[in-house]
Amino acid sequence: MKPIHSPALDLNLVKVFDALIETRNVSRAADLLGVSQSAVSHSLSRLRIMIGDPLFVRAGNRMEPTARAQRLAEPLRDVLLGAAKALTVEEDFSAEREERTFTIAALDSLLALLLPGVVQDAAQLRVSILVKSLSPMDTLEGLDEGTIDLAIGPFPRLRRWHESHFLYQDNQICLFDRRLVPVETPISAADYVRYPHIIPSIGGTLTSFVDEKLAKLGLRRQVVAGCTQFLAIPFLLTQAPTIATLPARLAQIAAPALGLTVSPPPFPSEPVDVLMAWHRRHSGSPSHLWLRNRILQTASGMESLESASS
Repeated sequence: MKPIHSPALDLNLVKVFDALIETRNVSRAADLLGVSQSAVSHSLSRLRIMIGDPLFVRAGNRMEPTARAQRLAEPLRDVLLGAAKALTVEEDFSAEREERTFTIAALDSLLALLLPGVVQDAAQLRVSILVKSLSPMDTLEGLDEGTIDLAIGPFPRLRRWHESHFLYQDNQICLFDRRLVPVETPISAADYVRYPHIIPSIGGTLTSFVDEKLAKLGLRRQVVAGCTQFLAIPFLLTQAPTIATLPARLAQIAAPALGLTVSPPPFPSEPVDVLMAWHRRHSGSPSHLWLRNRILQTASGMESLESASS
């Protein structure tokens, strides 16, 4: 009998193993798989006999993987990814003929730059886009669970089964209404901390990397508001004598539209790579490839316009 036809080779056991690796808990693994706790426990018993290792040992309320389980985690995850990819391959995709809704996780500021290129000929397409603004952790979980098709952002750490493609670089720039904040540009450090700030806040906090930069200069700013919706900040700046430090591409679009002034910040600002990321199971999907190409073409067009104007 060939090894792949062995009765011991059960893909459901691999799914249980992977769920336990992810959750470290029998109850949560059962919820993730949509089965009973006893079914998970039974599968774990079969795995232990088959592999000859405890695989998971109890540590308080958690099931910690043994060294053998840790070595098995990646190759068995690859088995599941390969099976999922093989069973969901599309032969072809036509955005003009087939209905499809894509769910994209991204900050509103990024979608303002990239989404127009996707929907510019929407009248001829049967594709729709659902946009969600999620925390970085929820975004990664959404990619894994299949509730998010594509994520766009500066992802410093992706999971090994995620793939990504570089879109563009962005930097930070100051934005303010000179009628309310009458300072010269480029703004000095003294003027920068003289006025209160409205900050973009992905995690819902009132501090950011800017405060670390200022601390190195022996300075501190007053933060009066944090906003998870980046696009709202330029409008707020027209109503109060405040300063914001925003992604440069967003600030440069908002400035002429709202009569705002831009200035480089009074501290070094490193460029940030903006990526699109997806789960490996979608890499060969024609519909997903169509979406990624649309996003990539829009980003390439932004770079071409920037090069032509410089």
